[in-house]
Amino acid sequence: MWDHTEHEGFEIWVLPIPAFGPRSPEPLFHYSGYICRHGADAHLEGSSVRFHDMMRNYTGPDAALDAAYAEARKRIDRFRDTGSWAASAA
Repeated sequence: MWDHTEHEGFEIWVLPIPAFGPRSPEPLFHYSGYICRHGADAHLEGSSVRFHDMMRNYTGPDAALDAAYAEARKRIDRFRDTGSWAASAA
């Protein structure tokens, strides 16, 4: 199920995704998410910023949610500082 929170006037939506692969003693997860303004139609192009981490494994859905929210907050703070969603504004 999608989970969400708010940060600095943006909504952050995150979905923990079970990782597939060899069995593990604890369930592993990745995440996918998006950031949008309040009331935006996130399905319209340019209305949201999507992000995901399918490389790292997180132990349990809560760890994946924590990592996703931290990444989203970092992106929002960078956007507020630079005015760009790019990783580095030149």
